[in-house]
Amino acid sequence: MRVEFDDGTLLLRDAPDDIPHAEWDGRVDEYRMQAYRYRPLLEWAGAWADGNKQATLQDGFAHALEDVARAYPALELTPALHIEPRDYQQAALDAWREHERRGSVVLPTGSGKTFLGLQAIADAGVSALVVTPTIDLMNQWHATLTNAFGDQLSQPIGVLGGGSHEVTAITVTTYDSAYRYVNEYGNQFGLLVVDEEHHLPAPTYQQIPEMMIAPYRLGLTATYERPDGKHELLEDLLGPVVYREHVDELAGEYLSEYETIHMSVDLTADEHETYDEEYQIYRDYVDSHDFDLWKERGYQEFLKRTSYDPQGRRALIAKQRAERIARTATKKLDTLDNLIKRHHNDRAIIFTANNDFAYEISQEFIVPCITHQTKTDERTEILERFRTGEYAMLVTSQVLDEGIDVPAANVGIILSGSASKRQYAQRLGRILRPTDDRQPARLYEIIAADTMETYVSQRRREGVNA
Repeated sequence: MRVEFDDGTLLLRDAPDDIPHAEWDGRVDEYRMQAYRYRPLLEWAGAWADGNKQATLQDGFAHALEDVARAYPALELTPALHIEPRDYQQAALDAWREHERRGSVVLPTGSGKTFLGLQAIADAGVSALVVTPTIDLMNQWHATLTNAFGDQLSQPIGVLGGGSHEVTAITVTTYDSAYRYVNEYGNQFGLLVVDEEHHLPAPTYQQIPEMMIAPYRLGLTATYERPDGKHELLEDLLGPVVYREHVDELAGEYLSEYETIHMSVDLTADEHETYDEEYQIYRDYVDSHDFDLWKERGYQEFLKRTSYDPQGRRALIAKQRAERIARTATKKLDTLDNLIKRHHNDRAIIFTANNDFAYEISQEFIVPCITHQTKTDERTEILERFRTGEYAMLVTSQVLDEGIDVPAANVGIILSGSASKRQYAQRLGRILRPTDDRQPARLYEIIAADTMETYVSQRRREGVNA
């Protein structure tokens, strides 16, 4: 039997009829299987020799097999960072190795998942593709990989995305670029590292691991579970969760001690009157149709009806108006003013749910602002000035929740946000990087009393220790 990589699949020429996971392709009169079945195929054939990272996969076949699918080289690497792994990082690496170098590691934001990725690349001893959700994170990984391995490779670290198309033995890419080119490069990497892996279950992104033969796989995230339950797909695509640490388990020794402070403000009389009117329109419509809005399918059904039902459309607008009133309540700014004065000597990040409110706060308090509309150069400059202490505070919408290396802060102020446990955990993680003075971090959450925000806050906070 001859195994070939063919456009993101494995083509099995002259294959027997009893191969697991293989399907007959009448177009070529041969069996075919998904590329990520490469390792199970070799195991079935007795061709997988995983005794060490330099194993020769073509030795010791129990079945006659010619493997021309593999196009990835072996590498001998040592991270040149001269940093000893923390106890939990070493434990995570050991757990991954014990699970045959397949699986996911769940660690809080700021706990060093990138460093663990470097250790895994060196340990696997094969070419590696690192997949990230954003160009910013891709660039950060590229810089870190270059510092760690650049002098040990004959070619520079590859970049696939953001206008670059350089594929080398160690390459970093974005989800979007990986999806676009995986059918072409899916046999050139022995290790797949997926950062922020909770994005992977999206229908298009699933094809990235499916169309790669990489026998070694590592998923990294701070928030593994998804509300839609699709994180269960990750076990098949990357392997099981092999190691997990919670925020509270690392706080104090490896992350800052922290406390969360929940503050309520009242709506003004005018705000309350308008909120009640709009919210009632929304609730009357929802109650009359029995939607379960806390479940993704229920909310999707609500949105679907708003596309053709005029009353449903009015209910959606009413909901949005009510949310806007609660999120931008006048007294939130008064409370924010007091917190800014209290923490004038601290490094603080103010979080909002929308750009308009972020810009309003920026103008009102003369605080630099970062949204998705902020150009890359300007964002880099703001973050650098925040890092050096020239800026003690900044305000952002959701753009800093994930995918950008934010300098250490010790105060977070949430003025508005979603019910997402993931978003809350990411925002908490932004203030947990330990600082020299070891002062406890504080996360303030300001909500409008007697509004939807009360329930939203309760739901997202359930995920802090999850």
